[in-house]
Amino acid sequence: MKKLKNRIERLGFSYRKEVGVYLTLIIIVLFLGVCGFAFLKKEIYLLLGLMVMGVVTILYYQRYVLKEIEIKKHRINDFINYFSFLRIYILNGESVYTAIIKTLDFADESLKPYVEDLISQINEDKSINPYMKFAKNFDNKLVDEIMISVYEMVDNGSNLSYINQFTTLFENFKLRINKENEDKRIESFGRYVSTSLLGSGMIMIILVFGIVNLVGEAI
Repeated sequence: MKKLKNRIERLGFSYRKEVGVYLTLIIIVLFLGVCGFAFLKKEIYLLLGLMVMGVVTILYYQRYVLKEIEIKKHRINDFINYFSFLRIYILNGESVYTAIIKTLDFADESLKPYVEDLISQINEDKSINPYMKFAKNFDNKLVDEIMISVYEMVDNGSNLSYINQFTTLFENFKLRINKENEDKRIESFGRYVSTSLLGSGMIMIILVFGIVNLVGEAI
């Protein structure tokens, strides 16, 4: 439970509010199921109530998964936008450290603390560790490779081969992310259509079931 609480709060939600809303929905669904069973004497209403409770639980939890995906996507896009400026400064002859300092203002507000932390650690630690710690914020192996390339530029001065290596890695990464974003937009649309059809199907089943029961009671 503590792990779930930390996860919810890390995503920017209020744990107390999230639990309150979820329990309210579950109680409403359970109440309707019990009422259906009590007044109509049909066990199927309890079963439907349990099914709806399961769907509500899955959809409610899915919100956190989707939020994490959204945050990761936004963070990667911020990385690409920031490093696009960094790449320009490096190609113009700036050292990596100077380029990071001069491009700090181009970093998105959510990314800026990570860049500031990177600068602070570089001042204290001249090894690759600050760059790898920075890469961990993005949970992407290709970002790890890019930051290794950045460190190699630091370690080898303005050697053109290392600059070209960094540029190639970064451009390939940007193209790959752009393609993934496009594929996910298409996938999301397909999932939205499927979910809409599934929801419509469930509503039709419930309506048909209700009509059949009403006709049966009338007869």
